[in-house]
Amino acid sequence: MRDPQMYYYKGKWYTSFNAFVFNESCKIACILLFSICGVLFPFYVNGSLQRAAESIGLLFAHASTSAQAPDTTTKAGLIALARADALAAGIPPDLFVKQINQESGFNTNETSPAGAEGIAQFEPGTAAGLGIDPWNPVSALQGAAQLMSRYTRTYGGDYAKALAAYNGGSGTLQYCLTTYGLQWFSCEPAQTQAYIQKIMSS
Repeated sequence: MRDPQMYYYKGKWYTSFNAFVFNESCKIACILLFSICGVLFPFYVNGSLQRAAESIGLLFAHASTSAQAPDTTTKAGLIALARADALAAGIPPDLFVKQINQESGFNTNETSPAGAEGIAQFEPGTAAGLGIDPWNPVSALQGAAQLMSRYTRTYGGDYAKALAAYNGGSGTLQYCLTTYGLQWFSCEPAQTQAYIQKIMSS
């Protein structure tokens, strides 16, 4: 006759129910630990563990943001939204916030003499082509962040060139790159040069 304190589960005997719980808890903890290590180890090897941590944090932040409507009634709320969109798009949040501040000062009703509209100063044709509502800050900020992400990838991670494409047009930038090469910046219009310098300066 077995000890009445013994506990049987999946072909194994345990001295007590507490021992069984402890054993199973250890298994679960090990599985979770190895799973996390399996996800993070490649990033550690590549020297990008910080980016991995930021990405994981972004997932939680994005889920939290999605659960509630963003605050678009205050500048602080719009800045927070811009930062979240920048992180989601994989571009530097600080630079993107400075960019939008330069574009409109986070004024959702901003217009320019050239016809640019809204917080991210999209021209109507550009906004329509991208499926963006320039007067809706949620749509405009997300669209601007995604566009900057695309430009940044196109120009090898060079955010200054991405800014030039956003502000002065990708056609102008391409002409400057083709004609002036490494001196492309001097070819850009003075307004675009000032725009880039203000945003990229510390």
